[in-house]
Amino acid sequence: MNSVTPTTPTKQQFDNIINEILSQPGYKHLKNPITEMIDKAKQYIFEQLIKLLIKLFSGFGVAPATASSLSTVFIIAGIIVVAVLIIIISIKIIKRKKKNRKVKEILGEKIDDKTTPSSLRGKAESFEREGELRKAVRYDFIAILLLMHENSLLYLDEAKTNEENYRFLREHKFILLSTFHFLINTFNSCWYGNKSCSPEMYEKWKRNIDDIWNGVISGEIKNK
Repeated sequence: MNSVTPTTPTKQQFDNIINEILSQPGYKHLKNPITEMIDKAKQYIFEQLIKLLIKLFSGFGVAPATASSLSTVFIIAGIIVVAVLIIIISIKIIKRKKKNRKVKEILGEKIDDKTTPSSLRGKAESFEREGELRKAVRYDFIAILLLMHENSLLYLDEAKTNEENYRFLREHKFILLSTFHFLINTFNSCWYGNKSCSPEMYEKWKRNIDDIWNGVISGEIKNK
């Protein structure tokens, strides 16, 4: 039978770990006359840990020396558990930040949990079929803004203007910057300028918005 001889943590190694923790700034208040009591506590914890492991594994026919050495495994396992907890907490924090960053309104259009970029483009298509191209441009533009926000290409805010969004993309080297600028100018002209949108203009509008839309959906356009 092959013998297993894992590394046995010594009293010195145990003390080194505790001393390293106590040397951190947050534990400076512990360096006072009660140091002796802390040392005794460390000694007691170490001895009890070894006794517990020996008792635990003796029932399975494991030699005391081997049981003692298994404390190293438990220390490593504890470190892994802590690391996993940190990762889980970090993921939850990131998700919470994303949730808090959720936009509630874009260009006067209320955005709720049921609103998606696709649902907004569906509204644009409905207005297109009805010949309401000016309204179609509005919903198309809101849809592309929401899609870019959800993919972290833009960070929308109710107070931000289209020009501010353009400058943000320019600073971040957005690869379809001229296309986005065309969308801004066309939207401003049709919606804010209250100018009609011809079928020819709308076809050009759709080609440009599709370029950005398809690039984001496919992953070809992403935040650097």
